[in-house]
Amino acid sequence: MIKALFCTVLAMVSFTANAQVKAFEKYADMKDVTYVFISKYMLGLASKNATPSIPKVDINTLKNKLTGIQIIHSEKKGMRKKLKSDVQEILDRDKYEVLMQVKEDNNNVNIFHCVNKRQSAVVMLVEEDSGITAIVFSGKFNIEDVMKMVQE
Repeated sequence: MIKALFCTVLAMVSFTANAQVKAFEKYADMKDVTYVFISKYMLGLASKNATPSIPKVDINTLKNKLTGIQIIHSEKKGMRKKLKSDVQEILDRDKYEVLMQVKEDNNNVNIFHCVNKRQSAVVMLVEEDSGITAIVFSGKFNIEDVMKMVQE
């Protein structure tokens, strides 16, 4: 189930954000980290050429409201621990709320959101035996937009 959820989010990123969550930018130049940033412009190009269909995710509710997507991944033990700690610090500091938690064997998926006037964000933290991945959706959206995105 975790792999299916992760694949869904990656598919969403492939088809579907200028303001980044600044706290995660530092990972762009770190060793043993894969960092991807997808800008609003790139998302706009993708949306003009493709209309994705992803089970249980309605991309149309957020595609015009996203300003950036960041993906941070590491398989190195020390970096995994640092990334998890940094994410937790950001979640606590900025008062993110839990949207969903999934635990399957040794794999965990946690999805958090923070909606405010300046910028909103949804953070997905995927922890597996083989690595850790943080996916950050930034934009100008509200909680209703987020809930519509994941409704069946």
